[in-house]
Amino acid sequence: MELSVITPVYHGNKYLNRYMERMSQCAKYMNEIEVQMEVVLVNDSPDVPISYDETKVKGFDVIVVNNSENSGIHASRVNGVNACHGRYIVFLDQDDELSKKSLRSQYETIEKDISDVVMANGILEADGKDNLIFSNKFSQWIASKKFAYVWLRDFIASPGQCIIRKSSIPRDWKFRILKNNGTDDYLLWLLMFENEIEMTCNYEVVYRHVDTGVNLSSDDDKMFESTKELLKVLDECTWFDKKTLRLIKRRIYYKRVDRSNKKLFIKESIKNIDILFVNVIYRIIWRGYLVK
Repeated sequence: MELSVITPVYHGNKYLNRYMERMSQCAKYMNEIEVQMEVVLVNDSPDVPISYDETKVKGFDVIVVNNSENSGIHASRVNGVNACHGRYIVFLDQDDELSKKSLRSQYETIEKDISDVVMANGILEADGKDNLIFSNKFSQWIASKKFAYVWLRDFIASPGQCIIRKSSIPRDWKFRILKNNGTDDYLLWLLMFENEIEMTCNYEVVYRHVDTGVNLSSDDDKMFESTKELLKVLDECTWFDKKTLRLIKRRIYYKRVDRSNKKLFIKESIKNIDILFVNVIYRIIWRGYLVK
């Protein structure tokens, strides 16, 4: 098995018929190059069995993993990794979409570049409008570098933009599970960059991230709780560079400062002048990223 698409499902049966239709379209183009794929559905709502129209499944295998209890998205993704057989992994949300040729495009790119992660471009659907996640190639290229994730933010709207070499997923990501949903993917990128992985770009638009209005990433307080847990996990990883961790922590807390309190904001800006400088330069020169 070459490719596994792992999707946590939480009360998501209403999405699955459309999901299976799209996976069947993707599988058609994968089968043309004789590449086998599977879909791993991880049911994180054990009170509701997974249900879909099996006639919509064409050209790929399906594995269903049932969590014994509601475990959250990080644990569900890890359970999917443990159950899958592919050399490469795509983490896809239940309500997000891939273009018909997306998996083939991502697979051929990672095979050619022999990299650990390939990040494609995509569409952010919000408020009835479609926006490119990266409006230019340079902005996307910056988002493939460790520097951006340390100094600026998490630049990947969702792991669905990426194809990941399974062997490159850090052990600590699989064993240090975040209980608060929201930043498990950011934790994955930070740990992978610390392991000096190679992330390359596929500039094709292959992915659609749907903002339903209830996405966790739009809830700042819940996201911050997940971020604090992420910082704790990084601190527990003795191999993670402590200087880098301090910088990440400073940047995260600096960006939480109440800007309506001008005196406080000026004080914190002086304390974090290096972070302020880098972020201002990014906004002036690198612009183009429309998410977060």
